[in-house]
Amino acid sequence: MPQYAILEGNMERLMKKITRIQNKCRKFGCDFHFAEVGEEFREVKDDCGEIRLARFVMVEAEGTAIVNGWKFIASVEHTDKGNIIRSACDVEVPARYYDSNPVCEHCNSRRYRKDTFIVMNEETGEFKQVGKSCLCDFTHGMSAEGVASYTALFDELIQGEAPMEGCWGERYFETAEFLQYVAETIRAFGYRKNDPYSSERSTRDRASDYIILDHGGFRGMYDEAIRETLQAEMESVSFDADRPDMVKLAKDARAWALAQPEENNYMHNLITACKLDRISAKHFGILASLFPTYNRELEYQARKAAEEAKRKAEQERGLKSEWVGNVKDRITVPVESFKCVTSWETDYGITRIYKILDASGNVFTWKTGTFLEEGIKSITGTIKAHNEFRGVKQTELTRCRVA
Repeated sequence: MPQYAILEGNMERLMKKITRIQNKCRKFGCDFHFAEVGEEFREVKDDCGEIRLARFVMVEAEGTAIVNGWKFIASVEHTDKGNIIRSACDVEVPARYYDSNPVCEHCNSRRYRKDTFIVMNEETGEFKQVGKSCLCDFTHGMSAEGVASYTALFDELIQGEAPMEGCWGERYFETAEFLQYVAETIRAFGYRKNDPYSSERSTRDRASDYIILDHGGFRGMYDEAIRETLQAEMESVSFDADRPDMVKLAKDARAWALAQPEENNYMHNLITACKLDRISAKHFGILASLFPTYNRELEYQARKAAEEAKRKAEQERGLKSEWVGNVKDRITVPVESFKCVTSWETDYGITRIYKILDASGNVFTWKTGTFLEEGIKSITGTIKAHNEFRGVKQTELTRCRVA
């Protein structure tokens, strides 16, 4: 079957004409399908004389069969590093599609596809991955090809291979470089999530503007004011995406993401985007979200390490603990630290057990319904018993008064 390389910027124009052809085929009983089967990246010169990396879409025609009772769930972008899932509803896509090959599970055809689609049977809950040719079958579209459709299609495909003024499609950038721009943008302006109701520009938008500017963008007739504004913004904060610390941060964050489990759709998409060597604007948002996600993980690990260090320190101090006084003695304990180790509901409210340490490392326990607040200096109570827990001697108190 003949294939054609269509400049990405021409696809929208081409699809409008293809739709008209499809309608004619329907009128005359001719089934029709249009499919994307691959991609190529080529350097082209745009209207401003700038050399850019452009994407060409490889297309061909094929047929399908109609199946009813299915719902469109998500689109799947297949990359050489994994799949990116773009959900159209709140249904979680099965994990088997995270790295599935672009095989249509409806017609069982095995060939290169850039995108496939996930549909779900609303009665049985069954999921299927289908090609664009078969997707229309699940959405009451047309199927199968006719000789008459090819005659009209060839001219449109051939025209679509040639760049037209203003139709250049998306820009593509190195993933590592874009992550450096995001990291530097966060350093200079802080992180701002994409919020349509906020007047503040998001980190994604700032980073994309700055990388496009540095790659020769905003050179059109009406773009000079935008260019000057962006240059002034970058100069005001000494913007430099090649700072060694930003290069390292982008590399570390990306490496962290690639080492994470794909425990949900978000993490799967983030990991897959990080695997890509080149990305376009549709990947900017997911990649910009890497850094707050990474930072939250670093903060969590730091808290976890601090808590573990504190626990070990308390454990070491607890090993020095000795029993204090005698049973039924009334003593006053200078409080070095305390914490609630457990609590439970009773008919009279919440009962808590507190673990209390004095300056010598001696451990005391107190079971009470009283809630202890920070700033306690001492506790006076009666010794109820001398116990031992996991090798640590503990003096149990009762009928305590807090100072």
